[in-house]
Amino acid sequence: MKKLFTQYYGTLMSFFHKRSSNTWDAEDLTQEVFCKLLNCKSIAASNECPESYLFTVAWSVLRDRSRRDKVRHRDKHLSFTEDYAKEDLDSPEQTIGSAELYERYLQVLDELSPKARTVFILHRYEGFAYSQIAEHCGMSVSAVEKHMMKALARMKVFLQDRR
Repeated sequence: MKKLFTQYYGTLMSFFHKRSSNTWDAEDLTQEVFCKLLNCKSIAASNECPESYLFTVAWSVLRDRSRRDKVRHRDKHLSFTEDYAKEDLDSPEQTIGSAELYERYLQVLDELSPKARTVFILHRYEGFAYSQIAEHCGMSVSAVEKHMMKALARMKVFLQDRR
């Protein structure tokens, strides 16, 4: 496998760099190809890999990444760059505005009924499914849904009031 890695690493990096947004993605994709090759017992044992198979795997990895990015709306994400690091993101006005917004958010959470607050926090922050919340709180799934809808409606009003 080491022979394959040294022979094809540069080629795969170039292949992915031309088709991806940055060097980090190219490195990740290249590593993913070699991981897939390691999982293929016949290739890992023989240390031989036809170049056509290697690039078939590479195209497959690229296609899979593209599908994942589309589902996760990666094109809408901001990536960290040096430009963002140099910006004055924490001006006093922003800090005060954020602190006030956070305080108001906590007030809205406190205004919810205890059950609605618990359901909202368990679902949004702890990642519980409605069925897990129902079991945890000793209520039906429909009751969990009802409390979640109340909490979401209150949060919607909170967000609309901010505008």
